[in-house]
Amino acid sequence: MKAYKKIIEFVENKQVFCGIDVDNESWQLCFVCDGEVVEELRMKANYDKLRAHLRGYYSSSRHLRLVYEAGFSGFVLYRQLSNDGYDCTVTPASLVPVDASKVKTDRRDAKKLAYCHSARQLRSVYVPPLVVESDRGVCRRRVQLVRQQTRAKNEIRSFLNLRGLKRPSEIRSSWSRAYLNWLSSLSFDTASEQFVLSEMLVSYQQVRDQLARVTRYVKQLSQSETYKADFKRLTCLRGVGLITAMTFLLEIHDFRRFGNEGKFCSYLGLTPSQHSSGSKVRMGHISRQGNRYVRGVLVESAWSVIRHDPHLREKYHRIKAKGSNGKKAIVAVARSLAVRLRRCLLNEEDYTVGIC
Repeated sequence: MKAYKKIIEFVENKQVFCGIDVDNESWQLCFVCDGEVVEELRMKANYDKLRAHLRGYYSSSRHLRLVYEAGFSGFVLYRQLSNDGYDCTVTPASLVPVDASKVKTDRRDAKKLAYCHSARQLRSVYVPPLVVESDRGVCRRRVQLVRQQTRAKNEIRSFLNLRGLKRPSEIRSSWSRAYLNWLSSLSFDTASEQFVLSEMLVSYQQVRDQLARVTRYVKQLSQSETYKADFKRLTCLRGVGLITAMTFLLEIHDFRRFGNEGKFCSYLGLTPSQHSSGSKVRMGHISRQGNRYVRGVLVESAWSVIRHDPHLREKYHRIKAKGSNGKKAIVAVARSLAVRLRRCLLNEEDYTVGIC
């Protein structure tokens, strides 16, 4: 059905499904209608050309449903299609059904997306408002800078260890002002060693300054009208600070999209995996699926929260007393903490310490 008129006649008043394999330079499209491939084509990654093709060939269809995998391109294509009135779905690549074939091409991927979408086999990811996605990018940038700072510290430590240098006993903590002054005052036999350490310190200071600026911006966001009320509710509990609260709000945004607590914890990857067969039931480690940013800050905060919330502290010691290590117990606390924080936001009430 490559003839222009035949496609229009065939899809008239019918439901059409389109799978798009998104690439940086081009897009592979596959259109399916009544279980039949209507058209397959490859076009340049240009939305104007895609829109012209959809309007020219498929405007007579009753309903056109498009789908592509979430990935490097984000939600730009989704927003463009949605603004023009098209039904578009962004599906997680990890949940697309996998076939037994060892051959993978863009054409096959687009065709599989179209057929799976027509069979209602695809899940959709939540697409946040553009403003929320932009604010979320600030917190994620901070995560990148923290990793860069850690890497810079490790490089300096390695440099000192190779030369048998240790922190003086009168300097109590590493990376304090006194410690950095000591690093700057070090002298070496060769100019190259002096140059390398100097460059390492410059890199570390640059990352540290960037991290401070980003953290200040996150603090400004927390006091904006959009997040101020919810931020205050979350930070009523000692142990839940600026980064945990803002990451929690920005990464999830719409807490009502989860039907129950189980689905919410599953999204966070804090539910146990399971390997069972017959009468044997074996529960494994957490699934680690879903949002790793929220999961990370919740686990970090849980270590502080158990010092201030007696109910969560009791739960931690109770699970640990059963023979589990501290890590498993703190993950269980993080799961309970996530559920309680979500409940506070849904009920529009402050966090109350000690209440289950």
